[in-house]
Amino acid sequence: MIALLDANNFFVSCERVFRPDLMNKPVAVLSNNDGCLISRSNEVKALGVPMGAPYFKYKEILKDHNVAIFSSHFTLYGDMSGRMMDLIDSLVPRIEVYSIDEAFIDLSGVRDIEALCNHIRNLIWRSLGIPTSIGIAKTKTLAKVANHYAKRVPAFKSICYLKEDPRVDQALKLLSVGEVWGIGRQITKKLEGQGILTAYDLKRVDPRCMRQNFNVVGERIVRELNGVSCLELEDIEALKKSTQVTRSFSKTITELDELRSTIATYATRLGQKLREQGLVTKNVMVCIRTSKFRASDPQYANSHTMVLPSFVGQEGQLDLFSRHVEEPFQSEKLWEALDLVNKRYGRGTVFSAACGKGLTWKDQKKHLSQPYTTSWHHLPLVFAK
Repeated sequence: MIALLDANNFFVSCERVFRPDLMNKPVAVLSNNDGCLISRSNEVKALGVPMGAPYFKYKEILKDHNVAIFSSHFTLYGDMSGRMMDLIDSLVPRIEVYSIDEAFIDLSGVRDIEALCNHIRNLIWRSLGIPTSIGIAKTKTLAKVANHYAKRVPAFKSICYLKEDPRVDQALKLLSVGEVWGIGRQITKKLEGQGILTAYDLKRVDPRCMRQNFNVVGERIVRELNGVSCLELEDIEALKKSTQVTRSFSKTITELDELRSTIATYATRLGQKLREQGLVTKNVMVCIRTSKFRASDPQYANSHTMVLPSFVGQEGQLDLFSRHVEEPFQSEKLWEALDLVNKRYGRGTVFSAACGKGLTWKDQKKHLSQPYTTSWHHLPLVFAK
């Protein structure tokens, strides 16, 4: 059996840990530049505010219902995630960290699965204050299905165990095909056009036909829905095939020079992320679009990809005509020094002239909480009476 543990409304839950007065009250977390809602408490979801909704569009509604608003604090969330994953890892045979708030758990050899999962949930709550839900089944895909119900059906008390086949089929019949892990919007449309409306309908499709009409991933999904494990747990996180820096501009940009400096700044941040992860790249793509939320304005979207001459794949490789072999290594030392300066004295202390004057593009975060777990100066104080 495999379990999928998922932290409930993770970013909101992290903020609530240090603001217990907000427990059971509406809370929302915004994206970079305070642009869109990226985490909503159940109370906010009940208001009908969708995921990814633009903040400016729902600002008055949120204010009228006294919703507590937080700017995204990814340093805090990353630290809380690391603590949660370390705790899980100490209790089970093996885990795969799937995302910042999700982990697949190998339950091989565990006798009382439900007792262990209850223990994990309770320990995370007592130790970190993070509520979680756990789905248990024979495969990763079915564990995702089980987790879907663990989150939404109160009778399961946050743990859904799809142990017997009849229970699996019942769960799949109530789940729309678009909710199946790995089935995107385009595939959903095609499947629905063929009369495949539920996860149970998809389970009954011939896997070979699924592969012919879609791809090997589609075939694996069908087999996984039938209880055949095709996706093994990964002990080591796979190298990223891409990374990105995306932002909603805090103000309208109409001048080309300002756009150039902004793009240069984003590219600088992207380079820093690549160095932090020990990666290189051969392609760089820049994409831009006008605000889709301003439908009355003229709309524009475009992108451009540039192939770099000196790097290929995940390993650095010089091109045939490089003049100086030592240049990349000197450049690497230079950027390492700049990264250290910016880490010590604050991001943007040293920057390329192409980024413009004073890095005025910095993220707008008007509702940022304190770095409670990553700064000695902001440790929460507790007074006993």
